[in-house]
Amino acid sequence: PVVDENNNVIGLVTYKEVAAAKQRMWNKEQQRLRQAAREDVNGDGGVSNQRQKDLQDELQSETAKRKTEERRKRGTTVKAWMKQHVKTVEASRTMAEVEAILLANDVGCIPVVKDGTMQLVGMVTRTDLLRQHRYYQSLHYHNKGMSD
Repeated sequence: PVVDENNNVIGLVTYKEVAAAKQRMWNKEQQRLRQAAREDVNGDGGVSNQRQKDLQDELQSETAKRKTEERRKRGTTVKAWMKQHVKTVEASRTMAEVEAILLANDVGCIPVVKDGTMQLVGMVTRTDLLRQHRYYQSLHYHNKGMSD
């Protein structure tokens, strides 16, 4: 969860948001490479030998470039990556209600806020639900609020 200076939930960054942002960056790089290849086609419809070599070098170093881009993007604000309209649940909700909300909204986690506010008090994930239902017995969970 992303919180403001008063601990109010203002967003959420999950694996889905990170993966989507990485995909967008990769797509932009591919589009740039295709555009460069189109611009360098010479008059007879072929690509010059030097330009072919340059394009191959560029494509081969794509992984290195992507890593450089990722390092550069780490300097961006969280706001650029986070999901801004986040569903939350109040701490007084039962686990059955939270489970229904998670499944109805097809999300893997949901911030738990203090009743009547947006102040973060915790998170509930699908894994928490699986532990509660004993589907994940190997994952030890020592939360007295979840005990029988």
